[in-house]
Amino acid sequence: MRSAYLQFEVIGSTSGHQSGGGAEMKTLVSCMLLFLFSAVGAAAECPPPADSSFKSSAKALFDCSSSLPLKGAEGERKFQIHYDFPQTLPDNTHLPWLAVDPMADPSGYMKSILNYVIKVNARPDIDWRIEDNKEERWCDAPWFYMLREPLHGMTSERWSRPKELHALQTDWEQNFAVGIYNDVACYGFGQIWGDPAFPKTRGFALAEGALSAKMLFSSATASQVPYLTGSKEWTVAANKDGSTITMRLLQLDISVKDKRSPNGWFFGTFMYDAMEPGDNPYQRLVPVGLIWGSDPGLIAKTYLEAAATATESWVNPAVAVKFFSLPRQHLGLFGRANGPVDNPKSACITCHQRAMDWGRAVLPNSPEARQAEALLPDVPYDPYDDTAVKAYFRNIGSASPVPNTQSLDYVLQVSKGIAAFRIWVQDKFPGEASATTDVTPYPFKPTAAAALMAPLSQTLTDPVTDDARDTTGKLFDR
Repeated sequence: MRSAYLQFEVIGSTSGHQSGGGAEMKTLVSCMLLFLFSAVGAAAECPPPADSSFKSSAKALFDCSSSLPLKGAEGERKFQIHYDFPQTLPDNTHLPWLAVDPMADPSGYMKSILNYVIKVNARPDIDWRIEDNKEERWCDAPWFYMLREPLHGMTSERWSRPKELHALQTDWEQNFAVGIYNDVACYGFGQIWGDPAFPKTRGFALAEGALSAKMLFSSATASQVPYLTGSKEWTVAANKDGSTITMRLLQLDISVKDKRSPNGWFFGTFMYDAMEPGDNPYQRLVPVGLIWGSDPGLIAKTYLEAAATATESWVNPAVAVKFFSLPRQHLGLFGRANGPVDNPKSACITCHQRAMDWGRAVLPNSPEARQAEALLPDVPYDPYDDTAVKAYFRNIGSASPVPNTQSLDYVLQVSKGIAAFRIWVQDKFPGEASATTDVTPYPFKPTAAAALMAPLSQTLTDPVTDDARDTTGKLFDR
């Protein structure tokens, strides 16, 4: 039996990490609406619910790994969603990175985290199938089945424009990513999703030692991006019809809850470099940067007139020199830490501090969505607009980015998963909307009845346009 709410077509870029950009969030929510309201393509089906009740329907979608199509690789192993939510907080007092001072030795700190992540997950017999890792406890974030391709559970990221990755790069390149969470983070996820039909976000905060790791693969070839020579390759169902392409490991992101950060978190990025010594691709991952704050005072005026530099992040100079001569001088804005795949007008921690719960569904192009955009400053379209830069690059600590809303502690996948759940409830079981939030819905201002949501067709972005592939807008020239 085919249900309209189980079908979905990938439209545009749906970044889950660091990319930022209002267009990306609009596209993400538009994708969510599309799977709610239409029957399209040859999308796969999630297992049917036990019955038509709200609780059974919510549980079926919670347990769904992917509803996206697969074409030409049907015999390959499929992605399997894995929830391992401990009932008690795991020991977080002996984690290896606690022995390293992140400010004095950022590279050493990052490498200790990387070694922890890859110790078992990167073994050939596991290869990031965390359900096969019987020595450690890792989990996936719920409610991304409509975005995860079916082979590795990867989601579409921001595209890389020509010459963003290397001077020889002449084509647009797709990027896909998959993220996993350690046992400390999984314990926190379980506090939200103990009942898949009634998530609880009130007072949410992950414990010290919560960690995520995210691998980003690119469609770029070694002929256009030479430092990808010999990188790890995966077959990814990256096309809308489910057909596959070969993608290569380009970037690996980490984030860790650590009270030594003034904002409570450190975010770090590695990149693959074929010139590094090593017997496998993981040994050739080089630290790009580590960030613990947004550097609110680093605006165009201070950067250009006073030679101000980022003081709340560290960028590896050996990596920065590879990108300095490229058109947009990657990595992050005015020297902040960010990854090669990410938005050059953003920064890792700044993007993630936007994770929050409105306590209600916010539909795209609705009056509430327009108010939400004004309340939650996004990546500045013009990096030389100092007012916009100051509004975006803030240090908020453990607070929510919008007063009177619930912070989701810098975890964007929790934020977007909750948003997907609330949109589904609003569409399919609107009578359950108020019962499925334990935080007060944000009191958006009343609007005139004529200000209705635009037709769905107007909310979707054509994935072959520049705006869909590059949500940073105009080229960011030096």
